[in-house]
Amino acid sequence: MATKQKSDLQSIETALEDYVFYWNNSDMDSWGKLFTHDVDYINRNGGWWKNNKDNIAGHKQIHKVLIEMGQPKTFSLEIKKTEFLNPEVAVVQAWSEWPGFKTSNSEDQTKTLKGIMTCIFVKLQGQWLIKTLHNTLRTKGEE
Repeated sequence: MATKQKSDLQSIETALEDYVFYWNNSDMDSWGKLFTHDVDYINRNGGWWKNNKDNIAGHKQIHKVLIEMGQPKTFSLEIKKTEFLNPEVAVVQAWSEWPGFKTSNSEDQTKTLKGIMTCIFVKLQGQWLIKTLHNTLRTKGEE
């Protein structure tokens, strides 16, 4: 892998590390800086935000509920595949896990929520940003 591509790969990995950090801290304003202004974000329930303003606002509402439910700050991502389509576009697939996710307001009903995220990153003015993200749940047997 060329040095430039290694640097780009590291920048994308750092962006996803920041994604997790901001997510777990419910900092949707900082989290929103990881996306293009015209992002397409499809959440695990099929909600579709077609710009970053709506993406941030929608996720602020989601995080309000998550905080009210006392959801743990244990969300994580593991990059499974990165493919550069050209020097300024990359497709990334990552597995997500959220151990201890409360299935209701009852503290004793939890599970590990597992998902798959597909992100299309674009390099704009030297910064890798998420242009498209599709998040879906994965079933138990998909390892």
